[in-house]
Amino acid sequence: MLRFFTENDVKKIQIDEGVVVLNLGQENEQILGPTRGGVEMTITPEVRDIEFDGRRGKTAGMQTIDGEDATIKVVSLCCSQEVLIHALPNAKLDEEKKNITQGDFGVIGNDKYIKTIDVVTQMLDKTYKILTFNYGLHEGAFTYKATSKAENEHNLEFIPHYTIDDSSRLYKISDSDTCPITKGD
Repeated sequence: MLRFFTENDVKKIQIDEGVVVLNLGQENEQILGPTRGGVEMTITPEVRDIEFDGRRGKTAGMQTIDGEDATIKVVSLCCSQEVLIHALPNAKLDEEKKNITQGDFGVIGNDKYIKTIDVVTQMLDKTYKILTFNYGLHEGAFTYKATSKAENEHNLEFIPHYTIDDSSRLYKISDSDTCPITKGD
């Protein structure tokens, strides 16, 4: 039997659903859980073909990346005020954290963007893959559903954002020998 992969390739298989952590390693670190169905991250480049006379189709060296977008999709079962507020970028959470109220319209304040959204996954060799996304904001609809013999599920689709600073980046993918989650121990 031919084998085209190594033992190290097998050790780097990602297992299980992973954990979504908002503001990992910061004072306001928050584990987003429990969730259902895992988490899906998508990074989509905007590739532009440079058209030229005699072009037969896509041509190596004649393409440019004009932009890149990303999304993080997760279904949350947690209905705490601290989690629900992330699904409502226009809302305000009072200091006692008992009421979420509609906010004002207009420019979205920088404080509404989640500084980092990290997805921590484990590999078969017990190391970790950490996907870090910057300045995430849920821009979609908020749905809260109460049904018989079922739990509420509310979809969160965080969209990472660039900042005005030209050096800002949407994402980073890292390896770690230890679990980086600091809260919940």
